Amino acid sequence: MRISHVGKSFVHTPRRDLLLNNVLYIPEANKNLISVHRLTSENRAFIEYHPDHLLIKDQAIRKVLHRACCEGGLYPLKSSSSPNKAAYGVVKASASRWHARLGHPSSVIVHQILSRNQLPFVSEMNKDIVCDACQQGKSHQLPYPRSTSISSKPLELFF
Repeated sequence: MRISHVGKSFVHTPRRDLLLNNVLYIPEANKNLISVHRLTSENRAFIEYHPDHLLIKDQAIRKVLHRACCEGGLYPLKSSSSPNKAAYGVVKASASRWHARLGHPSSVIVHQILSRNQLPFVSEMNKDIVCDACQQGKSHQLPYPRSTSISSKPLELFF
């Protein structure tokens, strides 16, 4: 499936809105799926699963933020004020961000992957940007320690 956009969205609750970051918008998807780990860690919440419903609760005050009924083995998070399949604040990641996400391959490989999979990205104007992680990964030895030796004649000290 093709990712059309990456953005953020909200699940509106009576107590506070739950923020969903890095939402992947896939037009062909039949269902909206949520990473439970990211939902709970980004919103300082936890989830209680029951046979017929789930409860999303605030970690600090333990109050119910949202209740979702089980439908066909799934727990849809319905929000009355947000439409289905919505992503707000949509941004296209830069080619350098994709470079980091893909494990730091060469720029040629990054552009091949992005174009073949029709992934949205912003092309940077300066293509000579050097990635710090790539430079550190290419280092093969630590720098030499500072020498305290002093020579008084040529060829007196060898390293």
